[in-house]
Amino acid sequence: MGIVLATTFALSLWVVLTALGFSSFDGIMLALVIILLAAGARVLRSSVGSVGPGSRD
Repeated sequence: MGIVLATTFALSLWVVLTALGFSSFDGIMLALVIILLAAGARVLRSSVGSVGPGSRD
């Protein structure tokens, strides 16, 4: 669900920045950074959660 929210926010931000006159390339790069950070956080969260005492592999 977090990735969906991050993607929605990022694409909405891209539309707003483009409407305000910023370069669409800059806006889409910012959107991609936000989406990649959300995906990376999800991977790290699932990875860190499965390591440690009491975890089963």
